[in-house]
Amino acid sequence: MRLPTLHAPTPLRSAGQADYSRAMAKTKTVASSSSVGDYIRRQRQLANISLRKVAQQSGISAAVLKEIEAGLRNPSRTIVQSIAGALRLSAETLYLQAGVLDPQDTEEMGTVHEIRRDPSLTQRQRDALIEIYEAFCAINRSQEE
Repeated sequence: MRLPTLHAPTPLRSAGQADYSRAMAKTKTVASSSSVGDYIRRQRQLANISLRKVAQQSGISAAVLKEIEAGLRNPSRTIVQSIAGALRLSAETLYLQAGVLDPQDTEEMGTVHEIRRDPSLTQRQRDALIEIYEAFCAINRSQEE
């Protein structure tokens, strides 16, 4: 059975999400939900984290998470962000994998990805560094306009 192609939902407008929102506005269509679900399952298994633990850490029910991994449910941006946090990934990484974001529109996201991967930083240090980086990028963009 072939799943229908869905249009990307409207982007979130929260603090620190300017780059993400701008990139999301340029997206065309969403790949099948199984693509992001498969990727989430693979990342969870690689991290050796149980489905129940990801559900607990993300605040999403295990049943919903199981449906997402099986490709039966297309997760909202909020859910993807919660799952990404539980897996210590960026939501952008999940969206890139699902084909929602165009890799050419995500140059700055590569830097954020590398910061998140750095094992020498604590989670709090990563979050602070990313926040500072995004603030600098926003300032530079506003000066260019």
